Formats: sequence, C-alpha cells, structure tokens
Amino acid sequence: MKISVFGNPDLEEDNAAIKLIPWLKRKYPQAEIKIEDPAEGLKPDDDWLIVDVCQGITKMTEFTDPDQFTSVRRVSVHDYDLSMELKLLKKLGKIKSLKIICVPVTS
Repeated sequence: MKISVFGNPDLEEDNAAIKLIPWLKRKYPQAEIKIEDPAEGLKPDDDWLIVDVCQGITKMTEFTDPDQFTSVRRVSVHDYDLSMELKLLKKLGKIKSLKIICVPVTS
C-alpha cells in the first residue's frame, strides 16, 4: 500500500494531514508513506490511500472517487491542485483502488 500525504508543514491551516503521519505509521506499518506535491506528478499504486486537508467538512471524512470533489476554475498552472490531478489520473485509467481521507481545515 502507498500512502500519499499532502499539505504544507509550515502553514497551520494546511498541515493537519502531515500531523497524522505518526498515526498512519502505526495503523499501516507495512505501507510506504510519502509527503507529496500534486504539481510534481503523482504515481498511483494498486492500493492507494491519500490524506489531505479539505474545506467544507467538519470531521474526518473518507471518499473513494475524485469526482465527489467540487472543481474550482483555475486561472494558471500555479492553481493546479490534488483534485484536478486525481480526476485526470482517473480519466486516464491510472487509478485502480483509491481511498481518500479528508481532514478538516484547521485555522
């Protein structure tokens, strides 16, 4: 299993998923856990778990389909985000098994 964790450790409102890494290591001791950036290109695994912060939720929530996320119109490549990358990978048939754990934004 591959676990991709997203967020910025220096921003309080974007580091909640990174703070879960010790818990993830205990819960999934055999998993490869990596902090990633969607702008650098993602390589899905056959069994893939993603952990990221999300707006619009009040408790940790699990999703299995990137299409469940609302798309936001982008104006430049700097606005490229995880949701957009996952939808592209799904459309290309690259995602086999996906679970997304969303953590509420803390600020």
